[in-house]
Amino acid sequence: MNPTTLVCTVGTSLFMPNLLRLDPERQYMLDPAADDLLGQTDKKALERSGLWANKDALRELLQGIAFDFKSKRWADLASKLTRLPPDLRLCGAEINSIEAMIRKKILGEQRQRLSLLVSDTEDGAALGTILSAYFRDPRCPIGFESCWFRTVKGLQDEKPLIFQREGLTNLVRMLGDELRKWGGEWIAINATGGYKAQIALAVAFGQATRCAVFYKHERFDQIIRFPRIPFTIDLAPVESQPKLWADLAEPGNLFTWDEMDRLLPSDMELRQSVESMMDPIDDGDTAYFALSALGMVYWEAYLTLHPESMLEPKSVTERNGCHFPPHHYPDGFKEYVEGVYNAYPSLISECHSIDHSGQGAIHGNLFYWRDHRLIGEYVDRNRFGGRFEIMTEARNELERRWVLNRLVSGSRQ
Repeated sequence: MNPTTLVCTVGTSLFMPNLLRLDPERQYMLDPAADDLLGQTDKKALERSGLWANKDALRELLQGIAFDFKSKRWADLASKLTRLPPDLRLCGAEINSIEAMIRKKILGEQRQRLSLLVSDTEDGAALGTILSAYFRDPRCPIGFESCWFRTVKGLQDEKPLIFQREGLTNLVRMLGDELRKWGGEWIAINATGGYKAQIALAVAFGQATRCAVFYKHERFDQIIRFPRIPFTIDLAPVESQPKLWADLAEPGNLFTWDEMDRLLPSDMELRQSVESMMDPIDDGDTAYFALSALGMVYWEAYLTLHPESMLEPKSVTERNGCHFPPHHYPDGFKEYVEGVYNAYPSLISECHSIDHSGQGAIHGNLFYWRDHRLIGEYVDRNRFGGRFEIMTEARNELERRWVLNRLVSGSRQ
């Protein structure tokens, strides 16, 4: 069974060193030495595409690529890359590795989705723009039906503490999100591009969730599928304390030692298991602790393997009503919002209307979480829609699941 969705970590090899060192007047113009195996491989790739025999056309194409790179013309650069053989090293780790996965039939003809996880840098955004355009281009020989990129917040190499505390944990969080969204049997991870730490975490994530993880070394025409080890991660520490782990896993949550001492279970073995998953964060005079990237692997594995898990949040203590600033609203919108508010007196503390531009994206009466905000949508008989935010006491993923399940099941009655 071939994966139809691929999640790919993205590095900077296309930019550095490949395009940064590109010399159109000399590169690929002479035969490589017999013992230059990588050069010989590039020559064969160019021969198959017909470019090796037409040096003028090759030089002109490389000149255009160099110009687009220098001028930051990312759409034009992506278009020109489709004219190069995808196994040419100049195309970078992501294109090379995906080409190898297709050629070796790891990926089949049904390539529906490619999700690119890029670093939280200017280069990351640029590479995401280029690669997503490349893989969506109808001329791309290794294209996907749809392709997009997502920025992993904090994944950068200028601030090591941010990289450790936010970047790596957010990477694991995104891997879990993609896996649950598209299904474990039809998804794979390509961990070739990006920081070395990403590979280790991707492998750990794959072992914990049984998701296939692949890697290609730049010097070998070999795709490695990391084997599944004959034992699994023990999720007992999470399963016995789901609320604790849900609180620990919330983005940006830091805990003092006193808070940790109060939160951690009294069972010493369980306590030590949780403590081993916490990273100390030195912030001046106060020491804080945050869930480590490996701890996030445990949490994401738990969410993936227990999709039904949820927790009821505490009841609201203050009710603030519904608020509608002066605006043109759909027919019946205010009545609908007030009806939702009144139906859940212990769950909802406040509702207020929010921007409802982009009418094409409002499809009907529904609820969803977006960036930890609970959003409701309403459409009137004229297909004019509105949005509103719902305030609750949900403070972690399991509580958000409970709230959403309650609202969705209530709307079906």
